[in-house]
Amino acid sequence: MMLLQQGLKSTKPLTHRDLTVPMGPKMKEMKRFGKIAIWSLCFATLTLSCTKVEQSEPTQAQICYNVVQYTQTKAAGLYPKTEKFISSAFYLEDGKTWAANHSEAIAYIENATISFDGANWRDADHSYYWPRAGKLSFFSYSPAAIQPNTTIDKDTGITITGWDVNANQNIDIMVADVQTEQTSNQNVGTYTGVPTIFRHKLSQIVGFEFNTFEDYAHGHDGSTSKPYQNEDFVFIVKEISIGNLIQKGSYYSSFDVGTAAAKIGAWIPDGSAAASSYTWYQGAGKKIIYSTTSMTPIAGNVPYLMILPQTFANPGEADPSTVPHLKLVYTQRSYNASSYSDTEKTTYVSLYDLFQSSANKINLNRQIKVRITFNLQANLITWAPDQDDWSDSEFSVII
Repeated sequence: MMLLQQGLKSTKPLTHRDLTVPMGPKMKEMKRFGKIAIWSLCFATLTLSCTKVEQSEPTQAQICYNVVQYTQTKAAGLYPKTEKFISSAFYLEDGKTWAANHSEAIAYIENATISFDGANWRDADHSYYWPRAGKLSFFSYSPAAIQPNTTIDKDTGITITGWDVNANQNIDIMVADVQTEQTSNQNVGTYTGVPTIFRHKLSQIVGFEFNTFEDYAHGHDGSTSKPYQNEDFVFIVKEISIGNLIQKGSYYSSFDVGTAAAKIGAWIPDGSAAASSYTWYQGAGKKIIYSTTSMTPIAGNVPYLMILPQTFANPGEADPSTVPHLKLVYTQRSYNASSYSDTEKTTYVSLYDLFQSSANKINLNRQIKVRITFNLQANLITWAPDQDDWSDSEFSVII
């Protein structure tokens, strides 16, 4: 058996033929115990060879990583070269498979910090080499900064415990697809190494866009050439906010790497955590201009809002302002011959209702854009959000 121990070169296992036992007077009396002692030592050597994995000598290729960010609708994006991630690998001897024998796997790389060295993605502090025989399975997550909350286990995969999205709005958590039974670096795309395909595990709200169901201003925009006229109506948005959202929870990766769930995982929100509220926009007001080809975007106080993926409970008859919700404050302005009058309105929609098209939940790896349309005749707002992979998502609403 091969003696497997990280950071050391292979050594020939010690056998009973390598031992010389002097046969002095005392030893002759102990002759009957000699074989027992010798074979006990051999047994200890063999046992050690089964429980540690030695990295191959540098004649083998060094382990590197081929890193990308996954998107479904676009080509895979490059992982930021300034970022660092954590990776672990587990060893199985030839003849065994990860699906059937992962519980027997031995740690080969443990929580290595991987960074870009100008040519390759690798551990800057330690060189790891491919084993001459056997296979490695890799688990990776990003960024390295979440390590205090994160564990990698051969039986349960990657777990992120007690993550507070509210306190870490700038951290984009990603987990790579598990790469099982690897034997060498692969040449795919930009780099050579272990295929490391990262997927976002949180979601983002990236924008709100507005329109009117019809041109209630009848082509007028209030300019000198197009002043508002009698019976023109204008909508002015003054506040967009999200309330009563749970932003703390724990992530669990699926271990069955043969299923789609392995590429998704799941968050379990912490129901005991305090609810969070966010104001996307609040100000003097943004006038909504009717268009048949585009919508009026309203920029937020921040470019995006990181969201913990979760399923929303049916609020039933509860006041929408008391459950997870989207809040909209706006002015409905009506013009007469010489002046106008304003009606201030506040509307709430529960997130359960807002995300009906996605089974009442915010999924992982989503960028969400909410489209809101004012409908004067029906006196309602249509909310129709869409969710898609991180590359793009939209939800639309009519008010």
